[in-house]
Amino acid sequence: MNIEVGSTDERSSIEGVYREMAVLLRRLALQRYGIPVEDVDCLVHDVFATYITQRTSVRSIRAYLIGGICNASRQYWRERRIVDTLFTSLDEERAGTPEFVDHVVLQVALGATLARLGARCRETLRRYYLEGQSTAEIANDMDTSSGNVLKILHDCRKRAREVYLSLTQVTTT
Repeated sequence: MNIEVGSTDERSSIEGVYREMAVLLRRLALQRYGIPVEDVDCLVHDVFATYITQRTSVRSIRAYLIGGICNASRQYWRERRIVDTLFTSLDEERAGTPEFVDHVVLQVALGATLARLGARCRETLRRYYLEGQSTAEIANDMDTSSGNVLKILHDCRKRAREVYLSLTQVTTT
């Protein structure tokens, strides 16, 4: 069947797939993954939006949509866990204090800074500062010299400072 993009046949085909699969996807998200009722429709709609943009390369609609809702549900809980981790350990008294707000801002700024560094910098900084590996150990794994690792650390710290300052710099207009 040859269906033109944007045609009535194509729209009715997508609507038919939605009517047929939406209930199953909602049930999977609710029962299998425990997604809250108020959030499940957003996930289902996101999966269908992705399907609509990718439908020319989809071989099995059912498998694609089920895989999509499973992945979306897992991602939902990963993101939710991050938010919950940040806010569940709070006690009511500390939450409104300037120190707490500064702590949260610092954590967000550091996370954003690390996200903007390249993978090589993140990995090298993590190994050196968090895992306490020596420059010789890192150099051995990177197949380079200790001096080069020191240069990489210097450049990464410099870049991290620049990124951090650009993120935390207050501009007035």
